[in-house]
Amino acid sequence: MQSESYTESDSKPPSMADNSEAPADETPCIGRVERLSGVYRQLVETGFDNVQAVEPAISVVVVTFQTNRNAFESVLTAIEAQTDDAFELVVVNNGVDWDIESRLRDLDCGTAYVELVRNCGVTIARNLGAELALSDLLLFLDDDAVPEQNFVAAHRCAHDDSDVVAVRGRIFPQSKTFYNRLQRWYDLGDRTLPYLLNIEGNTSIDREAYRSVSGFDEKLGGRAGHEGIDLTYRLIRTGYDRDQIVYCPDAVIYHDYATSLTGYIRKRIVSRRYRKRLTNRRPELFEFARTYSPPDDVTRNKSPLDHLVHLALDGVIRLGCRAVEVRDTIRSQFLNG
Repeated sequence: MQSESYTESDSKPPSMADNSEAPADETPCIGRVERLSGVYRQLVETGFDNVQAVEPAISVVVVTFQTNRNAFESVLTAIEAQTDDAFELVVVNNGVDWDIESRLRDLDCGTAYVELVRNCGVTIARNLGAELALSDLLLFLDDDAVPEQNFVAAHRCAHDDSDVVAVRGRIFPQSKTFYNRLQRWYDLGDRTLPYLLNIEGNTSIDREAYRSVSGFDEKLGGRAGHEGIDLTYRLIRTGYDRDQIVYCPDAVIYHDYATSLTGYIRKRIVSRRYRKRLTNRRPELFEFARTYSPPDDVTRNKSPLDHLVHLALDGVIRLGCRAVEVRDTIRSQFLNG
């Protein structure tokens, strides 16, 4: 495995088209970065590429931001333990406070890494990572999601059906908390079925389909939210069939929605605010989302107590969202004042 490095200060050849091949005498990492569009290329501060001898069958794209070192170590350990090793890892660093680059250089799998000049938000970073990827099959993984050993193999197997263009996997919680139990859409049961890409950190998609809708909507900045539903909607509008976008129960990650009341409320408030933003942009989006229903056996598992507590928490979330809106209005008036 050969390692090549890139820094933003390196000399740059004339601009190339986004999908053009790098010149034969160009180093692989510089070739990847220089194939990016000018907008993406200027966001890259530094990077490296541990080149694989064999072209990968699938590219695992991970965006890091304020990533906990111990949590990410668990992710990397699980990636190195995959039963299917025909993959590369593409890491886009949106900002961490520890030496992630050195750790990634130690990996045995093919790894491409770029550090961005600033936190550009998750949607831009994912799209940039997708453009760096060598494979025609993209697999997005969250930086705090621990994949099962057959995670890569399950996604590849699901795409063996030539009609399938996108796959969302399954989530099992790492911790047994009430807040995790409320996330009914994490685990949709043991059967494959058409479904929304509403688990963005466990989603694979054919590159051609991804590019046909320009990837994730980059106007959904920051941490985004519901961007997978939006991606599904645009794929369907482009002409892909609902049966081509499926839930795969064998593609499993371990991930916590929240482990505390404070964390749960904060995350729900952010989610509702992004939902409102998306509704303003595409009023029909969540009507579209409601045309998908979880299997009956999943919805029946919710106990009466869970239902009551969920309703109470929803009330708290609505009050929290309103408080944030009032705060933002006051702040805006003060700044414009």
